[in-house]
Amino acid sequence: MQLDNTEDVKKLLTDIENLFSNLDDVKINLEKQIRIKDDETIDYLHELELGNLSCFEISKVSKDLIRTRKERRIFKDKLELVNTIKGYSDKYITKGIITDTKNAIRNIDTLINNHNTRGYVPKVVKDLKCAKKKGE
Repeated sequence: MQLDNTEDVKKLLTDIENLFSNLDDVKINLEKQIRIKDDETIDYLHELELGNLSCFEISKVSKDLIRTRKERRIFKDKLELVNTIKGYSDKYITKGIITDTKNAIRNIDTLINNHNTRGYVPKVVKDLKCAKKKGE
């Protein structure tokens, strides 16, 4: 990424805005997924306890239980990362980083628009092709 490229900087600022804006939703979703996996674990444990299962059925439930626990671990690892980032982001959210970032993105959009629509008003030489007409 080049910091002197308007498109690169705009993308970076947009990603920063998304990070700060969406982190709570990501955290809530991960916590929900962990609760679902916890409930699945309890279901499988009750099946093992109360199901009067054959050896084959016990094996199948055990495999499902292992799969559920591995999926839960993935969600927990992601939640640890989110919680680490959240400690950082919360400090800056209270200082108004989301609003400041949105303003910076708008300023870059204005800058890009100005670059795309720029013209020149001649000081002395008239009838230049690059000259802006009065009223433009």
